[in-house]
Amino acid sequence: MKVIAIIPTSFDYLVSSIIEGLYKNNVEVIASEKGNNVKRAYSNEEIIRHSKDADYILVFNGKIIVNPLPKIFLLDKINRPEVTAFIDGNEWTFSGYPEKNQVKESLKNPKRRRGKKWINEKMLNYCRWYFKRECYPEDSKLGIIPLLFVAEDRYFGNYNLKKKFDVFCSFGQKNTGLRKNVEEVCRKLKLEGYNIIIKSSIPYKQYKKLISSSYISIDAWGGGDCNARFWEIIANKSCCFSQKYNILFPNTFIDGYSYVEYSTIEEFEEKLRYYLKNKKKCLEIAERGYEHLLEYHTSKQRVKYLLDILEKGINLREFYLYKKYNIGKKVYLSLICNSFIRNPKNIYIYLIRIIKNIKSKTRKKALNKF
Repeated sequence: MKVIAIIPTSFDYLVSSIIEGLYKNNVEVIASEKGNNVKRAYSNEEIIRHSKDADYILVFNGKIIVNPLPKIFLLDKINRPEVTAFIDGNEWTFSGYPEKNQVKESLKNPKRRRGKKWINEKMLNYCRWYFKRECYPEDSKLGIIPLLFVAEDRYFGNYNLKKKFDVFCSFGQKNTGLRKNVEEVCRKLKLEGYNIIIKSSIPYKQYKKLISSSYISIDAWGGGDCNARFWEIIANKSCCFSQKYNILFPNTFIDGYSYVEYSTIEEFEEKLRYYLKNKKKCLEIAERGYEHLLEYHTSKQRVKYLLDILEKGINLREFYLYKKYNIGKKVYLSLICNSFIRNPKNIYIYLIRIIKNIKSKTRKKALNKF
C-alpha cells in the first residue's frame, strides 16, 4: 500500500504517531515534509507524480497555533477527493486558536471547549473522510470519525521500577480542565504525609521514570480532552487518574478496572484517598491498563483502525453529503460504484443494508440507519 502524507512542517503528536504507525504496517509513505517520524520527504513534483497511483491521500492538520499550514494547495493538483482523508488534530476551534474568553468560559462550561467554528468546512466538503482527534458525539452525525492520540514507541520507558512514590503530578500549563484544582489537592495530601511528587519541566527520560516509580499518576484536560500524558502514564504502568472525556473514545478504558476517571474535584479527592489506601488495586489497574493499551492503542493498532475504515468503502460521510447538499443520483451512484470497485465485498454489505432498511417509511430514516 502507498499513501501520500501531506503534513505540517513542525512536530505534532497526532501526526508523529500516525506516521510511525504507517511504517509499522508496512505502508509506503510519500511525505511532504521532514520530521514527525518521516523517513524521507519528497518534493511537490514527486508527490504529485506518486499521487496518481497512491491508495490514499492523507492530509494532516496539527495544532495550527504552533504549526504552519501543511501544503493543502497540492490537493488541487492531485485532484483525488475520492481517496482523500483529512486528519484534524486541532483543539478549541478548527484553526486551533481559542475564541475570545473561550478558555476561561470552558472552566465553568465544558461545552465551550468545542468552539463555534469547530469544523474545517472546506476539508469536510472536499475529502471523503474526515477524522478528528477531539471528536464529539454531535460531530459523528456529520460523518466525522474519532482518531485520538496514541502511545508511540518513545512513550514506553520499559523500566518496571519499584514503586516508591504515592502520586506523581506533572502539568505544564494549568489553565484548562481541573489541572489547577488537582494540583491543589495533591499539595494538601502531601502535607498530610503522602509521598507525592509535584513537578514540571522534567527531562523526558526522568519524567517516564517518575511515572514508572509511582502508584498513581495524574492526567487532566489540556487544550483538548485527549493529551499525550494519558498515554505516557499507562505506557509506563502507573495507575492513571484521568478527567473524564466528553469526546468519543473507541476501545475505551474502563473506570476502576484499567484506569480511574473523575468528573469533579470532589470525586478526584475521594477516589485518590481511596486508592492510596488500596495500593494493590493501583498495581492491578496499571497492569490491566497497560495490556489494554498494547491491544488497541499503540501507533500500529491506531493505523490499523484508520486503514480498516478507509478500506470499508462506503461511509457515513457520503450519506451526509447526499442529504445536506443533494448531490444528485449520478454522483451518488458513482461514489457507490467506486466503492464496489475498490472492495467487491462492499456489494454484499450494501445489499444487506438495503434489505435492512426496505421497511423504512422515509428516505431520511433509511439514511440515518446507515
